[in-house]
Amino acid sequence: MVIDARGIAPGGRVSADVCVIGTGPAGATVAAELARRGVDVVVVEGGGQRFGPRHADTYRAAAGDAHDPLEAVRQKRLGGTSEVWGGRCAPLDERDLRGWPVGADELAPYYRRAQRHLQAGEYEYSAARAGLPAGAVRPSEELDVDATWRWSPPTAFSGRMRALARAANVRLLVEATVVRLERDPVGGAVTEAVVAPRPGVEITIGANTFVLAAGGLESARILLASDGQTPAGLGNEHDQVGRHYMTHPVGEVGTVVLSDAGRELALGYRKTRDGVYARRMLALTAAARERHGVGNLKAALWFPDPMDPGHEDGLLSTFSLTYYALNRARMGFKAAGTHARYADTSGLRRHVGNVVRDWRRVGRFAVSWAAPRVTGRRILPSFMPLDAATCRLRFDAEQSPDAANRVTLARERDHLGQRRLQVHYGVSAADRDRIRRSMELIGAEFARLGYGTVDMGDAARIDDMAFTDGTHQMGLLRMGHTPRDGVVDADCRVHGAANLYVAGSAMFPTAGAVGPTLTIVALACRIADRVAGERAATA
Repeated sequence: MVIDARGIAPGGRVSADVCVIGTGPAGATVAAELARRGVDVVVVEGGGQRFGPRHADTYRAAAGDAHDPLEAVRQKRLGGTSEVWGGRCAPLDERDLRGWPVGADELAPYYRRAQRHLQAGEYEYSAARAGLPAGAVRPSEELDVDATWRWSPPTAFSGRMRALARAANVRLLVEATVVRLERDPVGGAVTEAVVAPRPGVEITIGANTFVLAAGGLESARILLASDGQTPAGLGNEHDQVGRHYMTHPVGEVGTVVLSDAGRELALGYRKTRDGVYARRMLALTAAARERHGVGNLKAALWFPDPMDPGHEDGLLSTFSLTYYALNRARMGFKAAGTHARYADTSGLRRHVGNVVRDWRRVGRFAVSWAAPRVTGRRILPSFMPLDAATCRLRFDAEQSPDAANRVTLARERDHLGQRRLQVHYGVSAADRDRIRRSMELIGAEFARLGYGTVDMGDAARIDDMAFTDGTHQMGLLRMGHTPRDGVVDADCRVHGAANLYVAGSAMFPTAGAVGPTLTIVALACRIADRVAGERAATA
């Protein structure tokens, strides 16, 4: 059953065995796993069927450090930010999990389940074993070209939630923003979630167990705002909530001219043997990272800079003009992060001229791009023409946890009366140095192996790149063995609140260098097992 919370009378109460807060990949997965076990579940979503100005207002931050607008990097709607997710999946490396209370062996079966939730095919991230061309791979102790990303179709969870809400044991509340959690003053357990469906009105959700899966930033806000017993907020007795905020620094550097051997590597998108789009990563081996003292980083070939119309390439000009228009229209993700720079695109007439002169190639690409959207086949993950004379190297890098990178509650309030978040965030000089050295090492080994010529003369730009992308929100409610070093324990349960779990990337102690969604869903499956086991034990 889908219930619009705005229709519930002020002071009304909804009760269930388990309350899940959020309908993105984490919340939808927990809800689905519990529902199939017969657990009585109420799922609470602050947004509605679409993300509009009213929802965006509650996600807007107070003024703070340089960071993408928080309302641009999140979607307050049914399905959460999965509705604009690109679908890229990969597990964390074993080395990424050092310091986690959960090891790679324990996560492996949950990763396999996550693959099914995300429709990403087999749990196979080796290019060779997945069926990608292997003949051109040359042995190296420095450079690993066998690891891959896989792409979900991508899976948007709004449809899943609508279908799930038809189950007799599931109620889905929309337009139901959780403003705080209330606790039992003696035992510390959460007793209810307080919801504001509209200004000046509150209703409550009662449950035996709560799963907070509202996204990294919003989950941190809810705990900080739950300050009825502890002024600093729920789970924050040792000032850990909202700290250690990490994202993935992303950028493009270098100039690459591929050799025949490099082209044989098939470094663009390829279908795996089970029909899933995949792409090789370019990464230093674990031994090389240890030897050189650098963090994790995943690189890939990228197309030339499309913003300068001097390239005379119709596809690149089409890309630049499209992102210029999306920025002018302030279209969410497409106006944030690395895309934000396209607002400064110049030479628009020359770009249009490039498109007109190259219309056949642009038309062929448009047909190939549109066809799967019409037929329902898997969608080509992104625009990626690698047939130009030169390419660049794009990186997704690990960021080190830093307690000074954090979010706090500002005095300014939104239209529902909630205090807005204030972001304090930056990428350290040490992290920038590690990123630059990693890229130089990857470029040098790529060239030494004969895959192409590489000029990394512009790598010093990494020292000044903005790195404001906030789409991956990690570390804010990190796992720790004790309340002094984390917000949740090894079971993802908030220290001091035995019936409150956190699902999502906020609990990652380290960031790794791959998108967090696959790990988010794997941990959500693990949480669902814990919650279902507890419910069965008390039945």
